Amino acid sequence: MTTKGIRKDGKMRIEDKNLKVWREFYDRYGNLISLNGIKQNSLVIVKLSIQSDVDELENIAITDLLPAGFEIENPRLTENTQYKFIKSNDTPAYIDIRDDRINYYVNYYRERRQTFYYLMRAVTQGEFVYAPVVAEAMYDGDYYSASGGGKIKVVE
Repeated sequence: MTTKGIRKDGKMRIEDKNLKVWREFYDRYGNLISLNGIKQNSLVIVKLSIQSDVDELENIAITDLLPAGFEIENPRLTENTQYKFIKSNDTPAYIDIRDDRINYYVNYYRERRQTFYYLMRAVTQGEFVYAPVVAEAMYDGDYYSASGGGKIKVVE
C-alpha cells in the first residue's frame, strides 16, 4: 500500500510503500524542539523511527542527510545512554557515518518498529534546508518510505 500526504501531527509524508520512517528532534532533556530557532552550538538529539507491517524484512537502508550548518556527534565516541528519556535504542546491523549523513542498515525479525538515536550539533548560523529521511529495502522495491524535510534555522 502506498500513501502520501500530511500525517495527523502535521509532518509531511512524502511516500510510504509498505514501510514508514520518520524523525523527531529533542533537546538533551527530552523536550521536542522547534526547527525555527536552534541556538548555535546546541546539541540536538535526533530520533529516527521505522515501522513495517511484516514480521521479517532484511537489508533496510535508512539515510538521514544533515542540513548544512550541523555536524554529527559520532555515536561511537558519544554515549547517548546518559539521556534518561531515551528508553529504547535499537541496535542496527551497521552504521555508516559520513560528514553529511548517517546511514543505518537494519533487519526486522519479529519486531515491527525500531528506533535509533543520534546526536548532531548546530555549528553555523543561518537558515538551511533539511532533506527528507529515507528508508528502503535494498533488494526489494516494494518497501520504501520518505518523510520530513523542510527548513531549519540556527540562531546566535
